[in-house]
Amino acid sequence: MMINKREKNSIVIFDIEGEIRRSDITDVTLHQLVKEQLEAGKKQILLNFDKVDFIDSFGVGEILASYISTHNLGGKLKLARISKKLYLIFQITMLTKVLDIHDEEDSALQSFFKD
Repeated sequence: MMINKREKNSIVIFDIEGEIRRSDITDVTLHQLVKEQLEAGKKQILLNFDKVDFIDSFGVGEILASYISTHNLGGKLKLARISKKLYLIFQITMLTKVLDIHDEEDSALQSFFKD
């Protein structure tokens, strides 16, 4: 898994590529990266899943932990460009009722200003 960070209109965007699974963890997890941004005062975070093709239970846990950390600090975490296969995993785990998921990055970015 590779994660690149960029910013647009004060929103931190993490472009995730590859598989989100326990065996791929190196030094830093997705949740740790999100917490670093929160500690820096950046509370609007978008996870771009355009190039993610697999997620295991560890990865789902990382996303949920990121959501909880962001929510507890009054921030917003949104997801964009999730494949149908990954969306099904979020449906089965009932996370589609908790997470704000968008088909496109632009609609996700605009939604930060509508909430």
